[in-house]
Amino acid sequence: MKSIPASEEFDERFDWFSVQMGVTRLPADRDFIPLSHEINFSDLLESMGITGATDERSLRLGHIGPEGAVSEQPVQFISAPPEHRPDKDAPVRVAGELCWIARSDSTGQAKYLLWFGVPKDGVQIRVPYGPHHLRGFDSEGRATPVRWHQSMQIRPQWPVNGAVNIYENKELVTSYRTGPTLAEAGEGNCKIKRPFMYPLNGPDGISLTEFGKSHDPTGSHAHHYSLFVSHAAVNKRDFWSERSGELIVHRMFSLQEDGPILCRLVQRTHWLSEDEPQMAGERTWTFHRAADDFRLMDVELRLESMGDEPVELGKTNFGFLAARMTPTLNPFDGGGEILNSRGDRNEQDAHEKQAEWIDQSGPIAQDRWAGLAMFDHPSNPRHPTFWHCRNDGWAGASFCFADAFAIEPDQPLILNYRLHLHRHDSAEGEVAGRYEEYEAEPIIKLGKPQRK
Repeated sequence: MKSIPASEEFDERFDWFSVQMGVTRLPADRDFIPLSHEINFSDLLESMGITGATDERSLRLGHIGPEGAVSEQPVQFISAPPEHRPDKDAPVRVAGELCWIARSDSTGQAKYLLWFGVPKDGVQIRVPYGPHHLRGFDSEGRATPVRWHQSMQIRPQWPVNGAVNIYENKELVTSYRTGPTLAEAGEGNCKIKRPFMYPLNGPDGISLTEFGKSHDPTGSHAHHYSLFVSHAAVNKRDFWSERSGELIVHRMFSLQEDGPILCRLVQRTHWLSEDEPQMAGERTWTFHRAADDFRLMDVELRLESMGDEPVELGKTNFGFLAARMTPTLNPFDGGGEILNSRGDRNEQDAHEKQAEWIDQSGPIAQDRWAGLAMFDHPSNPRHPTFWHCRNDGWAGASFCFADAFAIEPDQPLILNYRLHLHRHDSAEGEVAGRYEEYEAEPIIKLGKPQRK
């Protein structure tokens, strides 16, 4: 963070405005809670009778401490996509999602001051690709500089050999493998049947996951693709075991967003059986910048019928989110541990049990532990989910463990999960506390905007 003295000058090329933000109902005394809030800068300006448009890159966020001191911290703004292709003559609206990392006080509150600027001259141009950010240029044609470097990046932007990489600065977080394309599915003989991530590096830069089960010479579990999403009974088709021709195919990346707080990747898929689509899917992956000892990743799954008939999800242990761990983290090979939120330990007690979260941890290097916890969001249907887990290093959320489920037309199934990649075991890695932050329902209120 940067301290902001009262005398610090703001860029004179802008007219400056500010608005206070108050956050309540956070867990108390926490220092790393990812937050986001919808904000409409055009409405804020109009409420003050101000014409013009906010330059998105002018944004500055200050955390207000207990003694009133203000410290600037990174902030990210993601434009809301327009409802239709922007008209160059239409009024410019600046609205979207404000993202930052919150610190809460002993009462579970946090206070901020958000500054935003309107250029005095120059031009603003809406970029021609989604989400159609507005970019400012001064009277001499210079672009407004970026205040906080986009340390979270997706590279390359177009898949090379079926993959894109997620980086924080120069460190690889994971490689996102897109799975087969529609064209490859039409050619047949796809060796890779679905999207997945591998490697998935923890805070020590070592992968926490593995591709395929260890000690498996016959490849009976070759379908365990590190970290993946699948299901064993979609309209009676098995997209899990790869014993038949089912494929989850990559259609497109509809959004790729870099930033100082997070990067976001949205993939659209079709679930195909014998070239016939059984279900449409969209998965939104959000990769947050790392803290000292952990990293958080969020995924939203949106699954929907592609016609007038419901999608029938059959009763099964298998689906949707699952992780195959590197051997040293599992109880059999490395003396690791599986633990859930109810205190059930290892396969003997945690298998096929309901819990808010499940954690797999173990030795990642000499005298060093690490783990991966999976969180089930309270808003998910059937929360808390059942978990399928094995001492050989595997766990997955079992959405249809107890019963089948029908996805009705025009009523998509939406599931949200968080992944907590941490050092230490579940206790020292503060898995329970991170889940408390995930399930919190903070209230964020904006004050009255004013000139700086």
